[in-house]
Amino acid sequence: MVEVTIVCEGQTEETFVRAVLQEPLALAGVFVSARLINTSSSQRGGALNLDRVSRFIRDTLMQRADTYVSTFFDLYGLDASFGGVLQSRGQEPSKRATQVERELHEHIVGLAACRAERFVPHIQPHEFEALLFSDIDQLCSSEPEWLAHHEEFAVACAQAGGPEWINDSPYTAPSKRLDRLSPRYRKTQHGPDIALRIGLATICEQCPHFGQWYDRLLALPPL
Repeated sequence: MVEVTIVCEGQTEETFVRAVLQEPLALAGVFVSARLINTSSSQRGGALNLDRVSRFIRDTLMQRADTYVSTFFDLYGLDASFGGVLQSRGQEPSKRATQVERELHEHIVGLAACRAERFVPHIQPHEFEALLFSDIDQLCSSEPEWLAHHEEFAVACAQAGGPEWINDSPYTAPSKRLDRLSPRYRKTQHGPDIALRIGLATICEQCPHFGQWYDRLLALPPL
């Protein structure tokens, strides 16, 4: 049996792990659980910086020696304290995410003094909402009024070269495009629901960086 704790950026990612990833991974013998970092006495998730994340992941790794730890953080808006964030500006999204993952892996393994294979970081380019652009039909059919945006979203995805390449400006990042919808896009409600309707196979095909992470989780051997 393989157990993986996925440290999530926020409640949307936490719900996605539980609603979308848990069952298919469990069928393959990989049992994942989602955890959020406490950012205050009453709030969990968000406000990520390297120091807070490092301490949480180190402590999680040290609780048991027979589990893996992964992450599900957005590249968009990731704090500059994370190694590679500033240095990779201007590179393509997947290369940026890979560089941040590599530097985070090196940092955490050194801090926790754990076996290197136990930490499997994932940084999503550009953000969770990119996954929802994997199937514009399913995205826009979630609310009848959203169908008016079908062509706009399809063009944006095609011009970018894929969902994970839709740019990360404060006006045109995937989540910013969805924030302008009416009725309002609700992250924790619409996000996991749309992802379920799209299906993991399509998401992994259309979002290769995410797909590579999912394949790594599937292939993890028992510790």
